[in-house]
Amino acid sequence: MTRDAYLARLVGLWLGLPADREPPALPDDLAALLLRDEERRSAHRDSSGCWEFPFSDNFHRGRLFEPEIDAWLADQRRRLSSDGVRLEPLWPGGHAFALALSHDVDELSHQVTVRQWLRATRLRLAVDGGRTRLRAVVAGLPVSLWQLRQVRPAPDLTATIERALAVEAELGVRASWFFTVWPCRRPHPVDCVYSLDEPCRFEGRVQSVRDVVGAVADRGHEVGLHGSFASALEADLLACEAKALAAASGRPIRSTRQHWLHWRVDHTPALQESAGLAVDGTLGFNNSPGFRAGTSLPFPLWDGRHEREVDVLAVPMSMMDVALFRPGAMGLDLALALSLADRLLDRVAGLGGLLSLLIHPSHLIDPRVEALLRHVVAKAMGSGAWVATHGEIRDHWDRRAAMLGY
Repeated sequence: MTRDAYLARLVGLWLGLPADREPPALPDDLAALLLRDEERRSAHRDSSGCWEFPFSDNFHRGRLFEPEIDAWLADQRRRLSSDGVRLEPLWPGGHAFALALSHDVDELSHQVTVRQWLRATRLRLAVDGGRTRLRAVVAGLPVSLWQLRQVRPAPDLTATIERALAVEAELGVRASWFFTVWPCRRPHPVDCVYSLDEPCRFEGRVQSVRDVVGAVADRGHEVGLHGSFASALEADLLACEAKALAAASGRPIRSTRQHWLHWRVDHTPALQESAGLAVDGTLGFNNSPGFRAGTSLPFPLWDGRHEREVDVLAVPMSMMDVALFRPGAMGLDLALALSLADRLLDRVAGLGGLLSLLIHPSHLIDPRVEALLRHVVAKAMGSGAWVATHGEIRDHWDRRAAMLGY
């Protein structure tokens, strides 16, 4: 498949045109934004090896918070409709737009087991070079000492995972939960350090993390993989981790998000595909909300090295708690965060797009994070959103594509 053929098929699907009808051509600048050409051209990354918002052209143009492709598509829909062309609605059940909720389970709790503390401490000190190692020891000492005070035989999940489940049960929504697997190989200093067989206290009794994963799935939520840092670039890691998580949940693992949003445009999607993963929620920024690929809408990823469509559907991540509240990121207070969330939600809703909100369960100890979750869900549902998991979005995408003849 050529790049032009891929783009034509995608535009036709987004618009809801039958496969035998020629769609309008996506403008070259929007196509480059969507396919992340700037990430192919530039080797520049942040200190963690990630693409961050200040490197993006749409940031420098003042368009980071604008889903430019969605706006172009809305114009095309109006034009086609005025010409009498029947378009298949993008979302099911008459919903005007969609909301995808997700949780990256980086930490189970602010408490840790002894093994978790030891792993985290070793990873922080796993730096080459004498001076660098000394700096790492000095920099990591306060965190290690603070965590040492939080060591428990079975960390309590009441304020984290239990709280997220309770809030979503109250609101009547389900989410995609991305759990990590202690890496099969090559742990990285930013990797998560809990293992599936370790104990924790969940709903009043000591259970394994594996049991908690199963409980989340049993309540109708989607369990997905939070791929380790190295898995974005190294073959077979994602497959190993997905297999372990599938055994823990008792269900196939279809959805993923790379930890730390560590992702390379012409490497990671193919690795995800080869691991049997079908949906990726990575495409966003660690330090800002916004539309990294210029769209809020799902789209199959493109492998530019081999000129082919990858069988992995991207669900762009447009907003997360860390980017809004962390002092090293935007550092907003609650009022400012809700105002920005409303701005993004209103724009996405007006264009018939998809807002993807990431909430870390371990951050729910901060009342602002729960307030953000409640506010966005209530506003979205009140505005007619379809609230769906990443896997449900993929299923709908496939059904709709088949109906249109793609």
